[in-house]
Amino acid sequence: MNKFYSRRLPVLFSILFLFTVAASAQTSDPDCAIPVHDGEVLGETFSCGRIDVPENWNAPDGRKISISYVVLKSRNLAPFEDPVVYFQGGPGGSALNSLVQIAGGMQGLRQNRDIIVFDQRGTAHSNELLCPINVRISQPETYEDDLDAVNQRFEAMDIGPGSDPQTVYNIMADTAEVVDYRSCVPYLQAQGIDITQYHTQSTVRDTIALMQHLDYTAYNLFGGSYGSSVALAIMDHYETTGENGLPPLRVAVIDGVAPRNTEFYEMGFLNAYVVLRVFADCEADTDCAASYPEIRQRAVDLLARLEAEPLVRDDGMEVSADDLAGLLLSSISLQKNLIPFLPRLIAELEKGEFAVFDLARAASRAEVILPDAQVQAALPAQEGAIAQANARLESISDKFDAIEEEVSLILGGAAIVREALLKATNRTELFEALLETYLDTAGGSIANLTMTKLEPLLIHRDQRTREGLKNFIQQSVIIPSLQSEMLAIIDLLSDDELAVVFRDLTRDTFLRGRTMVDSITHRIIRCNDISYSFFNDVAFEAYTSYEVPQLIGETVKWVPSYQISCEQLGLAADDYAPAPQGVVSDIPTLIVNGALDTATPPEWGLRAAETLSNATVVTITMSGHVSGIFNACGKALVQSFVLAPQTPLNTSCIDDAKVRFVQPDAPLPQ
Repeated sequence: MNKFYSRRLPVLFSILFLFTVAASAQTSDPDCAIPVHDGEVLGETFSCGRIDVPENWNAPDGRKISISYVVLKSRNLAPFEDPVVYFQGGPGGSALNSLVQIAGGMQGLRQNRDIIVFDQRGTAHSNELLCPINVRISQPETYEDDLDAVNQRFEAMDIGPGSDPQTVYNIMADTAEVVDYRSCVPYLQAQGIDITQYHTQSTVRDTIALMQHLDYTAYNLFGGSYGSSVALAIMDHYETTGENGLPPLRVAVIDGVAPRNTEFYEMGFLNAYVVLRVFADCEADTDCAASYPEIRQRAVDLLARLEAEPLVRDDGMEVSADDLAGLLLSSISLQKNLIPFLPRLIAELEKGEFAVFDLARAASRAEVILPDAQVQAALPAQEGAIAQANARLESISDKFDAIEEEVSLILGGAAIVREALLKATNRTELFEALLETYLDTAGGSIANLTMTKLEPLLIHRDQRTREGLKNFIQQSVIIPSLQSEMLAIIDLLSDDELAVVFRDLTRDTFLRGRTMVDSITHRIIRCNDISYSFFNDVAFEAYTSYEVPQLIGETVKWVPSYQISCEQLGLAADDYAPAPQGVVSDIPTLIVNGALDTATPPEWGLRAAETLSNATVVTITMSGHVSGIFNACGKALVQSFVLAPQTPLNTSCIDDAKVRFVQPDAPLPQ
């Protein structure tokens, strides 16, 4: 893949993903919660089922709930007898709805072992705690205006660690009045659901029940993001309960680690952890350290200095702490190829120089294309015939990419139409089949976005019109040819057929399982697990004493947001309690960190390792969240570890991706 095409991947990933994965077949089974995708054969390469477990494990004879699972059979004719059990993140994330992505990231492991994937309790296909948006909205007629008013207060306040804690809490409380979780409690209770039983420890017991049901000789655990918390909790259960007859565990992989021995207010530090680690990596590099000694502390000091007194350029423009913080935060998310320039940026700003600062601003406007970070070095200036040839190649490459993208979109739309035609017998069924096939094929992120676009139709019955449906499709379906087909069908629908479509789109059966992470499930599990950590005053005390408060920003709102949610749900703790000690275990464990992971930073992986006596830690350079699934080097290391946990890992792929920091006298890209 050429570099020009790869630049489009962040935008087109979800679209092109539709065409790299064949449309899902409708071969099914009563025990299958999801369709069996093409390339899988039910009963041979793919099996599924459900087990019933107590909703309350302390009352085993009480209400039962169903846990849905899938087994992806190994591609090997003689696989090992110890499968990998994968735990999805969230909490509240549906593993079954993300099965295509998970299966793609675990192809290497599947060569030798079966892969077991299941929806944890409370998620899409395992007794989902669905609380529709129209239940949560107390004043639908003023919903948009109320939300806008709260957002305007946020903007006017310029919220951050220096804000008044009570004011931040009050604004979050007003937001919670607009979208109110209190209404979910009676709604779920009316279905017989006991929300106090949806927490990590219950999932531990569910997992053990599933392993006992499947009856393999042993198991390997693989938890990504919050799933790592589940894996760690299972390891703790084995270590501390003394329970007999537990299924044997062979190894564990925890990827994008969220250990229990962290404070929730650290969510405010996650971006800062990554930024400061870039400067620490410079100090660990001989050449970079020589050019920019003690650059980490210099970056901290410069932010503080700019907060007290912004730099004033010759043209009168000011460079403030907010300007520098914004640039640093952008470099670890949107402009990762700027990372090699950051030490030089700090050194220049200290002297009142702005070459890298201006380069970063130009790159953000796409006026300059930065080289890939891993191969960043002093690039010779291109002159004469070579420069002209490269310019022509860029032009040809861009034209080729545009043609390739158009063809992909056309083929993808046609495949979805063909699939839908096989399912439908009338116009309403065809329209719904087109939408459902599109969502099923696109996977989690597209479905998640689509549900957001559907919200006005759920809240406002008066928007359930022909124009309202057209607007929904125009916002939600990103394949032009498919969008055109669906808009044409809408014009053909009678009023009665239109009513049927709206009825079906707003049913719980359609809503269930369409989002990657269900917000009510997420909040309930968080409240049951760690409500002792949601105390706004404690959080702000930590924020104001942090070494770089300039990098915290609006993340200060997360603690009061969760605190208020727990209060609304009746699950709030009475008093603050510090985080517990880490999990102690001697199970062979691979800890995988992404160096640019701003959701579960490497600091957390290292913290988990402190109490794991048999842990191997790897940090994948220039990689983000859940690198063991989404990064080629991470996947290779996971596969090697699970295959031979006692053999030292070959980490050359990490070394090969090392960032080469830009030297002070290197020419800058033009």
